Amino acid sequence: MSGARLGGETIDVHHCISASLSCQASCEAAMRQMVSRGMRADSEPVRLLRQCAELCELNVRALRKDSRLSRRTATLCFELSNQVARTAWLDGNTSNHGLARDALQLARACRPLLFT
Repeated sequence: MSGARLGGETIDVHHCISASLSCQASCEAAMRQMVSRGMRADSEPVRLLRQCAELCELNVRALRKDSRLSRRTATLCFELSNQVARTAWLDGNTSNHGLARDALQLARACRPLLFT
């Protein structure tokens, strides 16, 4: 991984971890909100958010361990968070704009790790 070191990890890795944690929290909050409004837990929107939250968690673990798979998890986070951001933004529900923002920030934070 490239970039300046920050306590054993690069700044790029630190940003990706931080953005992953924020996106995970936003996905989990959005899932709870959807389910509380009567949406089924196995519906496509809830499943998408669950996958994103779980992938964010896996990405943080891989990056913290400096795993050989961390580039793959970052790549998957980049792809899935772009999809979540687009879906949340196009949903039209203004409560999802925070989710869209956090997902887009994750995509931006993971992007530098894809090309190192």
